[in-house]
Amino acid sequence: MNLKTPELRQALATFAKAARECAGRDVKGVNFEKFRLHRGKVFDLSDEVIRAQNDFVRIAIRKLGPIKGHAKVLDEALWDFVTSSENVADLDKTECLNRALEKIELQSASVCEFFRPCPLVELPDGTDRIDIGRVAINRSEARIHEFRKINPRYKFGVSQDWSLSIVVAAEDVGIVTNLPPTMWSVNLAAADPIREEEALWLVDVALSILRMTAKHKDLGVSAPTVGKVESHPFVPYDIRNHSFTLNQEGGGTLGGMTAPNDYRLSAGAVEALKHASAVAKTSAVFDAEPKSVAERFYQGCGWLTRGRRSSDRSDRLLYFFTAIEALLTRSDNRAPVLDTIARHAAVLLTDDNEDRVKIATDLKKLYAVRSALVHAGSRGAFDIDSNSAQQIAELLYFRVWNDIALSVRHEVFADALGQASYGLPFKPMLAS
Repeated sequence: MNLKTPELRQALATFAKAARECAGRDVKGVNFEKFRLHRGKVFDLSDEVIRAQNDFVRIAIRKLGPIKGHAKVLDEALWDFVTSSENVADLDKTECLNRALEKIELQSASVCEFFRPCPLVELPDGTDRIDIGRVAINRSEARIHEFRKINPRYKFGVSQDWSLSIVVAAEDVGIVTNLPPTMWSVNLAAADPIREEEALWLVDVALSILRMTAKHKDLGVSAPTVGKVESHPFVPYDIRNHSFTLNQEGGGTLGGMTAPNDYRLSAGAVEALKHASAVAKTSAVFDAEPKSVAERFYQGCGWLTRGRRSSDRSDRLLYFFTAIEALLTRSDNRAPVLDTIARHAAVLLTDDNEDRVKIATDLKKLYAVRSALVHAGSRGAFDIDSNSAQQIAELLYFRVWNDIALSVRHEVFADALGQASYGLPFKPMLAS
């Protein structure tokens, strides 16, 4: 969303004029409750400038959205504008304000490649990189030469984790960044404080796509199945269970050790991800058109992964139902959410009308557990509840991934499901 609007030009001018009136005060007389030092310049903030800053940030965040809009970044950009030497121009000139708003927008969310350790996925021998939309999994050795070109003072090595070490040698002294064997790289445009959060979300979307694209046998023997907790994509798994239990009889048990539920890809998984149809679908999800099935699919894929990663049964149930609702609920609120998702899910999962009734009934029972949790705080979810929700959610997404053109408008998709829910077969909606 472009920031160059009359409303924001006025808000920026109001802020800048108020800020300049607060500049250059004697530090000895400054009220330190409202003191600001920025780029070597002192400001004794007035109530007017604080209100003007808050007004600008509030409007700009709404324009930029939750990924690019961040109050701390906008705050910094505003004061950069006030203290920059080039801003002696007339603040009433549209051209001057537009240039400033362009800089603020760029500062809010610069495009970058963001890296994090990847302990969750192991690449097969002979593969240095796989791409899943805007997310890639890289073998560090394959990119270390590229990193070393960034700056001769930057030193890189490869170790079992992401760490720093000090090297002292006869000819060289410095700090080496030890990269993990495998890394995530994510192409994103997000405000700096939000990059970690946004990168994790994009990785979560990619992981669900990986599971739908590759055959289960190609994901490795330790790939998480229904009810198993998926390891965190950025944080190395701790195999030790740090617990100790005392029994009433006087005995005790130690927590022991467990293996991670992770992905050890075969060459078959790599080939599946490279297939033209998989690449096209993945691109459609990551670059989803507004109000398309792809947009809903993108939203739901992230919640599917959050559900698999959660170890709490109630959380898992909520996340999987969030994914189901993301895919199936209508935006026009024509019918109650529960009735819509029960009927639409049943249509997607079978053409047998008796089986549809059973599926819809079971889904409504599960939804009652979810509603008690959301509206009354009841932690009454059992393993069988969260596992059933996971099975239904993953089957729904797998059906859509295989049989529905992601470019279809979601409204058209929902209408087709609604018509079929009266006993008609549901026909795949593939791209022509």
